[in-house]
Amino acid sequence: MIKHAFVLLAFMSPAAAWAAPVHHQLPRPDGTQIDYSVDAPDGPSAGMVVLLTGSGCLPGAVNANIALARTAFPNHTALIVEKFGVGPDSDETDGFSDCPPAFHAGHTVSQRVADTAAVIDHLGPVDSLVLFGGSEGGLAVAMLANRVAVDAAIILSSGMGMGFEQLVLSTVPPEGQAHVSAGFATARADAEGLALFAGSSHRFWADILPLLGVDEMVQTETPFLLIQGGLDKSSPLEAARTTADRFTAEGRCNLTYWEFPAFDHGMKDPGGSSHMAEVLALAAAWSENPIAGC
Repeated sequence: MIKHAFVLLAFMSPAAAWAAPVHHQLPRPDGTQIDYSVDAPDGPSAGMVVLLTGSGCLPGAVNANIALARTAFPNHTALIVEKFGVGPDSDETDGFSDCPPAFHAGHTVSQRVADTAAVIDHLGPVDSLVLFGGSEGGLAVAMLANRVAVDAAIILSSGMGMGFEQLVLSTVPPEGQAHVSAGFATARADAEGLALFAGSSHRFWADILPLLGVDEMVQTETPFLLIQGGLDKSSPLEAARTTADRFTAEGRCNLTYWEFPAFDHGMKDPGGSSHMAEVLALAAAWSENPIAGC
């Protein structure tokens, strides 16, 4: 495990040229369709990068951070697998308050992992397979890396070392914690329910609450890069450091940990300037030659 506190320098990705993304569908066993997009470079492809969005229902095809991540991998074919009930041309604009009923009926982290694994298997082998995800997408990356053969996995701003209930409660004022805990208890008791709590279905909460990302990560030798902002209020610093400590305690050498003390969940500094593009470019460079952690 390597821990860095970077003073970030300008890091520009090379100019890229891509053909227009091509949208496809793959049927699930229940007859519904997985929507996904493949965005290939004009020239030879160095491999495939799978880009997983964070929380919400905004299509990955129009997600600004996914677009930045795509720019960081100019020579890779990019794969975006949309969440259940969301297509690349869906008209959601907020991505939280305007999610369609089909999304709430079908979306869970386990479902998106199964969908993404199915698409990867359908597309077949590539020279190099890189996973990238932030926030909820980071948890999906941890789970995917334990299910498909991966050359490198990048996790950004994701609380891998905390259970999800603990993670959420850490962001809630004390006076609101009893309400949130009660809502989670109701969701657990209604594990297939479609009633909404805090913007997500009981089915979603029942699926995600037992998941612990670091438990998935330590079951594979996949090289991981974990990126954390010191000012992150959504995925606390403690959760990232706990993950790094777990790898150290188990003598595992497949984690590289980067900590940016002055950045928040979205890699913004205290002045509000975003450094996401620079961080992603550095992460893409790491993926070309993942550094052994010990």
